[in-house]
Amino acid sequence: MRAARPVLALVVALQLVAETALTPYWPRLLRDLFGIADLSATGTYLAVCRTAGLLALPLWGLAARRWPLPHLIVAGLLGSAVFDLALALAPSFPAFAALSAGSVATGSSMVLAYPALVAVADRGRPGDRLSGVIVYAAVFHAAAVLATPVGAGVLALPEPRLGLAAFAVADVALAVGVWRAVTGRRPAEAPAVPAAVPGPAGEDAAGPAPDGGVPRRRLRAGALAAVAAVAVLVDLGIAVPRPFFTELVLRGGGSLTAAAVLFLLPALAALAVLPVARPLSRWSGPRLLPGSALVAGAGLALQAVGALSGAGSLPALATGRVVFGLGLGLLAVAVDVRVFAAVGTAGPGFAAVETARSGALLAAPVLATTAAAAALPGPLVVATALLVAVAALATLRSVATAAAPPNAPGAAVPSAVPGAPTPAVLVPTPVPEVRDEPIP
Repeated sequence: MRAARPVLALVVALQLVAETALTPYWPRLLRDLFGIADLSATGTYLAVCRTAGLLALPLWGLAARRWPLPHLIVAGLLGSAVFDLALALAPSFPAFAALSAGSVATGSSMVLAYPALVAVADRGRPGDRLSGVIVYAAVFHAAAVLATPVGAGVLALPEPRLGLAAFAVADVALAVGVWRAVTGRRPAEAPAVPAAVPGPAGEDAAGPAPDGGVPRRRLRAGALAAVAAVAVLVDLGIAVPRPFFTELVLRGGGSLTAAAVLFLLPALAALAVLPVARPLSRWSGPRLLPGSALVAGAGLALQAVGALSGAGSLPALATGRVVFGLGLGLLAVAVDVRVFAAVGTAGPGFAAVETARSGALLAAPVLATTAAAAALPGPLVVATALLVAVAALATLRSVATAAAPPNAPGAAVPSAVPGAPTPAVLVPTPVPEVRDEPIP
């Protein structure tokens, strides 16, 4: 069913809006709802939510091996609806934090929609995995643009709890849409992962080592760890400035409207640069990752300088936000291409990397709170350092040459050697939940 792809994209978009709409407004919202003015409460709240997501993600990955992905998406959305409705009625901050953790845990099921989108791109145009990554990046940043005014609208309501309840309605509506458009299909008989066709000698799909000893998959272990480390640092660098950015603008004399506009500028800039991501990727190759990290870091540094300058800082902040967004759009594409090249689009590898990235986000509120306690521009300075570290790490050979799985798009296929065992061949098998045509 061809509607599967837009429905999956819609799932990603709406879930991102629901999860990120209030990200820049938590200090203000907690103050309005519970009278809590201490900035450490925001850090504690975000840490609780991140912990819930970290614990839930591996469980959803295990569940996906037993139940169809659309069923898990529907279950996650319905669970989120229950928790979001309860959030609107939470009587205290501890109850609010606990219910938010439940909402994040159920919403973690949406992560599994991303590799499905990339797998569809792999099958639609062989070797065009980049297009799936760019589509996701476009959906992600478009959702960020939409989420910012949605969050500001919730905060501007006379009773913000009504806005929280509206998220529950959206969850139910989306669950119904997924159930009707995706799950009403015949169960697939094919596996949801690439099938390994062994050679005559029965080698592992990773293929034998050049010397007949350690398989290539083991030889890539260092490269996989390095790529995961890059992804972790990128997520930290992006997440650390977010919780206190609105507070930074407000204390600098800006309005809530100005803060909302400044907050969404990077997403707009990222969307603007995505059309050139493909030619830039072809031209620059592995240099795209460190180069985009340095551009994004420069944007963060400009924001920090503007914030420290005091009066008249809004133009400097706006310039820094745009430069940061330009780097961010390319950086997100470059990182995810490296991740998928290393772990593929199915199996435990992707879930493992995402769990590591979720664990990194658990540290982001702690870093942000510590830095903001010293000075509100502090998180921007910390994030700049993190992205400079990304640029440095990305130049290492283990990251720059992280190989794609054998016979995957862009991977070299070993030539036949007389008398040598025939290497395994990876036969792409459509993901049952998102395929367009039945498997013969």
